Amino acid sequence: MIISIALTQFVFISLGILAVNVLLKAGGFAQNVESSFPDFTVWMASQSLWFFIIPLAWIAFAALCDRVKRGFLSESGARFTGVAIVIGIFAAYFRACLLLL
Repeated sequence: MIISIALTQFVFISLGILAVNVLLKAGGFAQNVESSFPDFTVWMASQSLWFFIIPLAWIAFAALCDRVKRGFLSESGARFTGVAIVIGIFAAYFRACLLLL
């Protein structure tokens, strides 16, 4: 289950980066006209490679949960946080793309 959630996080980040960058380029984005585009979308496009740290950190957290197995640090806690991260990634990139339309 951990691997499937982590792969989903990686895929959503990759597709989000692709979608935001394609929509920016299709809209005529260039460094000299940066102010005519939404700040959130430009920030998501320029800083998006750093978002690959999120799944890596979650994998480390899920491995810790697999070892401890108590309270919030259980497998269900890792699943809950992983799915919440997936939903957050999707919502952030969806909003960034929606601002460009």
